[in-house]
Amino acid sequence: MQKASLFVVVLLLGFLAFPSTSWGLMSSTNYTIFADSVDSGGVLSTSGTYNLQDTAGESPVGSSTSSVYEVIGGYQAMDWSVLTIEISTTSINLGTLAIDRVATSSAVVTVTADASTGYVLSVASVSGTSLGGVSDGSVTSGQEEYGVAVSGIDAAFSDDRAIVAGLSLSSSSTAVTSAQTTLTFKATMGTASVAGGRSQSVTLTASTNI
Repeated sequence: MQKASLFVVVLLLGFLAFPSTSWGLMSSTNYTIFADSVDSGGVLSTSGTYNLQDTAGESPVGSSTSSVYEVIGGYQAMDWSVLTIEISTTSINLGTLAIDRVATSSAVVTVTADASTGYVLSVASVSGTSLGGVSDGSVTSGQEEYGVAVSGIDAAFSDDRAIVAGLSLSSSSTAVTSAQTTLTFKATMGTASVAGGRSQSVTLTASTNI
């Protein structure tokens, strides 16, 4: 009987997308000033529940842009956006494949993005060797097919898809906290499949929406 196996390495890449192409900041070996202001005063006001740091006579205030940078003047411009991406495992082993069954293995990707416009999780790149990608929406035993299914509140599709660069896996149009997407990798072999091992690296990327 022919035997084939498939091992997948999943990598993660995250980045923030802002209205401008980059931010400028002042930094040294030990310190970073990511925003500053020119003003004539200010005070920290406190209560039992809240703190308020304000400024007085602040100048300039407003937004100024160029082809490379955006300057947002004002104390509130000091807020940083946050994007985190975590994965439950970076190694997916589908083991020895068979004609009469579909092998599956899953990883959970957790995304937190405080951008009000949300995030997108997608496949950045794919390298290595694998079985033929699924093309009919369902990895089915008896024929050589390989793909991924996604589940979760932000899942981008409900069927099985071939794993290719640019494939959107999940997204949200609002800020999220610990939003989970389960990636279920699936593979099966057919009578014409070539025996041997397969190994593939899949890099995932998460970015905030603009």
